[in-house]
Amino acid sequence: MSKPIVVPRSTLYFHTWQYVILFLLPEASFLRELKHERIDQTINYRNEWIARRGGSKHISPTEQQILHDACDYLLTRAHPFKKVVCGNGIWLYTNNPEDFEDIAIIPTGRVLYINQAEVTLTPNVVTLKHPRHAFRTYFRDRWLANDELAVLRRYFDTRREIFRLGPGFAKLVDGRRMWMTSNFFVDHDEPCADFLINMAVPGIVRKTLPIIGRAK
Repeated sequence: MSKPIVVPRSTLYFHTWQYVILFLLPEASFLRELKHERIDQTINYRNEWIARRGGSKHISPTEQQILHDACDYLLTRAHPFKKVVCGNGIWLYTNNPEDFEDIAIIPTGRVLYINQAEVTLTPNVVTLKHPRHAFRTYFRDRWLANDELAVLRRYFDTRREIFRLGPGFAKLVDGRRMWMTSNFFVDHDEPCADFLINMAVPGIVRKTLPIIGRAK
């Protein structure tokens, strides 16, 4: 793997992990649960749905086997780690990057980056070089039901002038994703925004932090 990029932060990742590895793998969303029976179940459901309705890409037997290989790989790491899956990306949070030194043996996958947290910034705030808003609200890691997703999309689509959507959250609002991860966020200037967002879709806000400018 490549050498880690040092990233100034106010805390370790999730207050625990020093490193994060972003591994790109086609159809990585099937690895949210590291259970072989769950992988087969969700793939069968998707392929049956496509056969009836069309739309998404059919998962081939080769792709299915690669997902099982990736599952086995992750289950056999020597030390604890945290996994966050979104789209075709797997964020692996670890204190032992050597556990993933050979992750490229998983066919069709590649490491996009490795970041190493350097705790040098003010805690309990978001520090940006050129802040444009006063607050950042983070969301909980959870699946959204169809009605919740419809309400959430309508809420933020009609408030584009109030909220700046983070890259991952924008894909949820504007695309077809239904799973929200804990690194999704919105920036804004509304001190009561978390309360109002939770009124629209209860229980989705994780925390809101003030945004400050980075010292020159």
